[in-house]
Amino acid sequence: MNNRLTTRERRHLAMIKALPCGVCGRPGPSYAHHIRQHRQYIAIPLCWDCHQGPQGIHGDETLWRIYRVDELDVLDRTIERLLMSPPRETYETDA
Repeated sequence: MNNRLTTRERRHLAMIKALPCGVCGRPGPSYAHHIRQHRQYIAIPLCWDCHQGPQGIHGDETLWRIYRVDELDVLDRTIERLLMSPPRETYETDA
């Protein structure tokens, strides 16, 4: 599998990382958590605690249970935030 990111994928991930955490709302920059490996467009923004912290998604998931969300809830919120954000550069064709 080719792990090189296209220009569009890099731009998308940069927008994801600029969003607040999709679980607790902590202001960005955030980490991009991939719901599925190598699927750039189903990534969600997470702060360190909600991502890699001991109570995050890669830990025991306590924070996720406290906020009563799962990855699809956060993906839904992420898409909504992306669509509501001010217009950015249009995606040109990949270089």
